[in-house]
Amino acid sequence: MKIAVTGKGGVGKTLVAAGLAWLFARKGLRTIAVDADPTPNLGVSLGLTVKDASSILPISEMQP
Repeated sequence: MKIAVTGKGGVGKTLVAAGLAWLFARKGLRTIAVDADPTPNLGVSLGLTVKDASSILPISEMQP
């Protein structure tokens, strides 16, 4: 299953995406959360520290 959360700025997309990812993971489902926002905050919303979240390499910068 793939779920995308979209909408205008400031409507709570990150909150909804983090809530869904957390619930699915808590139920034991294999879960991958991708934050495609130019100002990513999903990691912090899922409980990472700001330091840990900022150390995640963006997909666009990964080498094949």
